[in-house]
Amino acid sequence: MSRAGYSVSTNRARCEMLALETDNLKLAVLRKSEASRVAGYLVKNMEFHRRFSQTHTDEYFTVPTQKKYLAYDCNSFLDGTLVPLWIMEKGNDSIIGRVSFFNFAYGGMMSCACGYHLDKDHTGKGIMTEALKGAMAFVFDEYKLHRIEAFIVPENTPSLNLVRRAGFHYEGVRKSYMHINGEYRDHEAFYILEYDVR
Repeated sequence: MSRAGYSVSTNRARCEMLALETDNLKLAVLRKSEASRVAGYLVKNMEFHRRFSQTHTDEYFTVPTQKKYLAYDCNSFLDGTLVPLWIMEKGNDSIIGRVSFFNFAYGGMMSCACGYHLDKDHTGKGIMTEALKGAMAFVFDEYKLHRIEAFIVPENTPSLNLVRRAGFHYEGVRKSYMHINGEYRDHEAFYILEYDVR
C-alpha cells in the first residue's frame, strides 16, 4: 500500500516525465522544453537563494544552461539516480520551487539525500512542508529506500524547522560539506527512515 500524502498523476502534461499531486500542489519532472520557465524562476530568486544555495556562476541562470540541466535531470531520473521535482500550485503552471533527491545508494544502504528551495513570495505558507512530505512518501514507495538525509547550514532556521516538521532526526555536523555563497560550509545533518513516513 502506498504512503499517504501524494498520488501519481494520470493527467500529466507532455512536458512532464512524471507528475505527482498533493493536496494543493503538483510536483513534476520537467523536460528541457521548460528551460525558460525554470530560468525565470531561478533569476527571480537569485538573491533570495544565494545565502543558502550552492555557488553558481551567472551562466547557470540562462536558458541554454538550464536546458542542459533539465536534460541531465531527465536522463538521471530515467537512470534512477535523481528525482528532480519542480513545484507548482494546482491550476497554475508557474514554478514556485523544487525538491530533489540525489546521491542514491542502493544495495546495503538504500539511501539518498534531499534538497529544496522555494520562491521568495511563497514562504511561510506550508508549501514546502507539503511538497517535501509528499515527495518523500513517493521516493520511499517507488525506490524502496530505507533512509533519506538532509544537510543544512546552521543559520538557515526556516530549513531547520522544515525538516523537523517533516519528521527528520538530528544526527550531527557534516564538516565543510558544500560550497555555499563563496565558501565551503559546515552543515547540520538530519535523517529520516522508511518507518517514520506512513
